[in-house]
Amino acid sequence: MAQPLLADCLRPGDRIVVGQACGEPAGLVSQLFALAPRLGSLDAYVGFSLNPAWSGPMPEGLRLTTYCGLGTVGKAVAAGQARVVPASLSQLSSQLAARTLPADVVLLQVSPADEEGYHSLGCTLDYVWDAVQVARQVVVEVNAQVPRTRGIGRLHRSQVVVACESDTPLPELPPQAPTDVQRAIARQVARQVPDGACVQLGIGGLAAAIAEGLRDRRSLKIRSGMAGDWVLDLADCGALNTATPDACLASLAVGSRRLYASLSPEGLLGFATPAQLAVPVAGSPLMAINSAIEVDLAGQVNAEFLGTRYVGAVGGQPDYFRAARASTGGLAILALAASAGPGAGRVVPRCGHVTTASSDVDLVVTEHGVADLRGATLRERAERVAGIADPLVREQLLRQMPG
Repeated sequence: MAQPLLADCLRPGDRIVVGQACGEPAGLVSQLFALAPRLGSLDAYVGFSLNPAWSGPMPEGLRLTTYCGLGTVGKAVAAGQARVVPASLSQLSSQLAARTLPADVVLLQVSPADEEGYHSLGCTLDYVWDAVQVARQVVVEVNAQVPRTRGIGRLHRSQVVVACESDTPLPELPPQAPTDVQRAIARQVARQVPDGACVQLGIGGLAAAIAEGLRDRRSLKIRSGMAGDWVLDLADCGALNTATPDACLASLAVGSRRLYASLSPEGLLGFATPAQLAVPVAGSPLMAINSAIEVDLAGQVNAEFLGTRYVGAVGGQPDYFRAARASTGGLAILALAASAGPGAGRVVPRCGHVTTASSDVDLVVTEHGVADLRGATLRERAERVAGIADPLVREQLLRQMPG
């Protein structure tokens, strides 16, 4: 029997949710680009992507919508070829469930079916799982290189249409070597994290530096929207809890081939949805560690806009910060460099756009120290945040403090 084609599954006007990161089916996306001019009025909702297809011209008939300005989709946002609908990860899930974010068809990359007929979603279990529950059709690309992983992210062959098969290496994001400034920030952050804590990190050089600073900790757990190669580094040095089932969980794994090769149903890192991750963990204080573009003297956080350009995302920052603050002994930690270069301080008098409210931040950390905002008045907040700013702008910031 001939394999169904993507064209058999789409209708003009369809709203299509595409898996992000390693869940994105590159082969099906190529087919989508070819079909769009003929079908017309298609809307593709795409999140964080490493697929270069999204950085080029959009085909006629295909409209791109996203929640972020990151990865290759960020290039489309910068070129005015994508609509941005800002939303936290929890909001994406609830909007899909309520159909205020419509999902007619889902395109996903999955593993080959196991002996029971189940495909694994591999190293991506996020809001797209919510889209799967409401979509008219789930169309998959079966990639022999997608690992089977631990978690609820499994789909029986009877639930999907297999429209494409491939044997393509997963997109890699090799670990970044931390800078000296990132290591200085990491030292400040690491002092806040006790043994037995539950840690939320992201990806990139700062996350790698913070993981370096935690190598002498023991029995750490992980709850992260994104996990990178730093998980393996912490495992190698004995910092992670390996005795408790599901001690280490993520929503996305994005990194090197070494990271992907470590994933299996019996492996250390399992996968869960954002709603399952951004919650307090009994007996383990949740240390939610996030970064941003800038922070102001009140402790308000901008993680989305650079000037007028949308380059970031709301992502999971508000969700994890609130979960940390609800966790006994937990901390909502904002970590960022004090400066992006000469004259480009990242501590500002007032954020023009606010991603996270000042009331949801416990500590602000730069390479110059830690500003503890808990129980602080507006003036005390301003003094403490200005005190860890770039020394070149510190006096100017102090002159702009509230009276």
